Amino acid sequence: MPDEFLRRRVHSFYSPIGWHFGHVGRTEEFWVCQATGQAPCDEDLSFLYADLLENPKDNRVNIPDREGTIAYLAKTREVALRALDEAELSSDNPLIKDGYAWEFAIQHECQHQETITEMLCLIHKELGPLEVECASWKAAVGTEFLDIPGGHHLMGSEDPYSYDNERPIHEVHIQPFLLAKTPVTAFQWSRFMADGGYHRPELWSHEGWRWRTHENVEAPEYWVSQENGQWAQYGMSGVRAMHPDEPATCLSWFEADAFARWSEARLPTEDEWEYAASGLVERIYPWGDTAPSATMANHGRIAGGPMPVDTCSKGASPFGALDMAGNCWEWTSSPFLPYPGFAAFPYDGYSKDHMDGHHFVCRGGSWATAGPILRCSFRNWYVPSYRQGFLGLRLAR
Repeated sequence: MPDEFLRRRVHSFYSPIGWHFGHVGRTEEFWVCQATGQAPCDEDLSFLYADLLENPKDNRVNIPDREGTIAYLAKTREVALRALDEAELSSDNPLIKDGYAWEFAIQHECQHQETITEMLCLIHKELGPLEVECASWKAAVGTEFLDIPGGHHLMGSEDPYSYDNERPIHEVHIQPFLLAKTPVTAFQWSRFMADGGYHRPELWSHEGWRWRTHENVEAPEYWVSQENGQWAQYGMSGVRAMHPDEPATCLSWFEADAFARWSEARLPTEDEWEYAASGLVERIYPWGDTAPSATMANHGRIAGGPMPVDTCSKGASPFGALDMAGNCWEWTSSPFLPYPGFAAFPYDGYSKDHMDGHHFVCRGGSWATAGPILRCSFRNWYVPSYRQGFLGLRLAR
């Protein structure tokens, strides 16, 4: 990664990439210090790399250079590992018990790895388009709906390392419904565009149409039109050719909602999505409890981008749905709200502050999501206008 990328601000939603690297170290050190009663190793950098209102994003360009950031990360990792060696993991302190603070830091780092990947895509978009050789724009994967039987489902997670918004586990009843076997593909999205989907207000919610016209949205984020109706996309290393059978990604909730209406379908609810992913017998991942591999899910940036939606057949859910872990996040129709009995932990700002009814839940993880985040119960969320992440959709009826 070029040094000039580290301090570049490319979107109002994001801090610079270099800040995200430092924030990983600061968060790791902060929660370990909270748990063990230590002071931060550098008060000034601890503040600079903090996600605080007192430290606005415009100020976060004032970070150390590459060498300084690496030195800070090495120092904070040393503090965290030394504290782990000395910790009594049977402690009643909930941050120390079973190593919660350290596991929290690992998952936090995983999430920021994906954020950094999103920012690389934005930087390449800012640098400008390039022509690439594209695959033939012909689809091999169509829309196939699966019959999902009704049933009772234990929603959420009892894993002590799961996030507060995944708890407590509670029972929900699911009515029978139909769910697409695969996410909506890039080819299918191109048909929506060719049919005037971005210019038909009857397909959009009132708020969604206002957003589309105000932002002059004509295609998904990062998409670049090529000759002969083909498409390319800005990726983490520059412009790349798109495969027609890869999932349509970088979509806002407004766009996903409009596409579902165009398809005479809908977005699944969050309850339906988790039930379809985990099945009648609870499991960590759609395929079971074994850790993710490349044959089960396109994740962890192993492929460098999305893959055709029928690639990872070994990762099918119990009902036969593919790509319910990895490849692309999937919008649901559900606002991000607390489960019954929710308690914020370890702080309000991670989940509670976003449970305002203005964010929607997305599920499943993307090609850039690390393995620990791919669990069926993991809840991601964004405002409906957000489209810079690797966000797609799956249809339901």
